[in-house]
Amino acid sequence: MLKAPFYTVASLDLEILALDGCTLVRVPGPRLDAASAPALKNAVVDLANAGKLRVVVSLSRVEQIDSSGLGALIALHKTLEPPRGRLVICEVPAKVQPILKLTRLDRILAQAADPAAAAALASAG
Repeated sequence: MLKAPFYTVASLDLEILALDGCTLVRVPGPRLDAASAPALKNAVVDLANAGKLRVVVSLSRVEQIDSSGLGALIALHKTLEPPRGRLVICEVPAKVQPILKLTRLDRILAQAADPAAAAALASAG
């Protein structure tokens, strides 16, 4: 169940919500790149430092991702690596999925189809 946002990062307009014992971060899109990736990374690191260790990142609005965006996802995966926490990405668009496959990040990053499934995966792990 989604709850009201507990804060929004103005520089990127990230929407951050409580979701079934996890934290859902919605990337506004359309790009996750050198301009936007640091804000995502900083926001999730701040969440982890505040004890929010099960994080779901929705990429539903992302149309393009570059090496900075991929690097941010890798850094967040390492920050929230089990047993400390868990990062799950969800709602990965068809335009972004080939990049994850090409870089083999689809084998490293936990993925789910939707936020509810991602929250269940994050809570299980």
